[in-house]
Amino acid sequence: MTQTYQDFLNALGFRESSSIPDGAQNYDVENSFGFIGKYQFGEAALYDLGYYGADNSDSNLFKNDWIGNWSGKNGIYSKQDYLDNGFVQEIIIREWQGVLWNRIEFLALDKYEGQVLNGQSITLSGMLATAHLIGAGSRSSDTAGLKGYLLSGATFSPSDGNGTSANDYMALFEGFQTPFSVDHSIDEIIAGGTGNDILQGFGGNDTLIGNEAIDVAIYTGPSTNYTVQRQSDNLWTVHARNGFPDGTDTLIDIERIRFSDTLLALDLDGNAGITAKIIGAVFGADSVADTQLAGIGLNLLDDGTDYETLMQLAIHAALGDEAASHATVVDLLYENVAGFSPPAADEACFVDLLDSGAHSVASIGIFAAETAINLENINFAGLSQFGLEFGLWSV
Repeated sequence: MTQTYQDFLNALGFRESSSIPDGAQNYDVENSFGFIGKYQFGEAALYDLGYYGADNSDSNLFKNDWIGNWSGKNGIYSKQDYLDNGFVQEIIIREWQGVLWNRIEFLALDKYEGQVLNGQSITLSGMLATAHLIGAGSRSSDTAGLKGYLLSGATFSPSDGNGTSANDYMALFEGFQTPFSVDHSIDEIIAGGTGNDILQGFGGNDTLIGNEAIDVAIYTGPSTNYTVQRQSDNLWTVHARNGFPDGTDTLIDIERIRFSDTLLALDLDGNAGITAKIIGAVFGADSVADTQLAGIGLNLLDDGTDYETLMQLAIHAALGDEAASHATVVDLLYENVAGFSPPAADEACFVDLLDSGAHSVASIGIFAAETAINLENINFAGLSQFGLEFGLWSV
């Protein structure tokens, strides 16, 4: 069901002062920090809106002691007038949302609309509510308010005096309609943080920067509408063909691409590379094209499984109970990498390494996976330029 702008304001009023939609409205409340009314305004916000202290009669707008003068705007000449006039409070919250949106645009935070940072969806209504809670931020600080929260990739979640965090409000007020909109057709630079981020440019020639962890770029069209090309370490371009509106995007530190019809892993120097090497050595080079198999490997690695453990799992998946036979393990790896059964002397040498404990099944599997022959078999150089297609969504 669509959540309207009025639903948003009702939810904000309930959260701020326990005002009940179509029920009791707590316009006359004041909390222990001096914030007043249904939407819990302080002196600074009402000053910015022209209701309080316009004559500089209050030298500290963050004390909320209300010792200054009121301007009389909309008939509000005192704190009591404010507390007694719910109709004007409803006007004020709408004025304030407009101010907050102007600040969000001024700080270039509107571009984060539609992104998923550290698992949290960023929406217009979520940004407005969070800015109401902790402020929009400022040009002079990269850590304050909504700006600090978004620039951190939603990993730094400041709280108000009651302990309510930016993450709390971003989640609680996600996806309501608002009277505001974002033009994503322009060129944008959008950066994630240290968490798993899902970034989308929507339109224009955008730069998407994942930074740390496993980050994803999303495109709404099928993969055939795009050309994906590695430019240098951790830098790729995605060019929309046939007049598709996505433009040409630059991806930096992005590990995954999701198209409407397929998924592509770009981190051949990381989990994607490990996955491809294991598949080649354990299941054969042709199996690198098995997108489901690639997806299983990526999913496990992205969830924290290490190279050695995944190799062990892969060998057991390929051989079952026969994985207990060192000779069978050696034969499997040798045949997949070299293309023929091992000569007796080679088989005996590798089996002896396993029997003596000099190598484990997993470590000798990694040895096989990292050989130049295996890399050539799976066309690792080509994968490094165009990515590894996979079929299971792993983020």
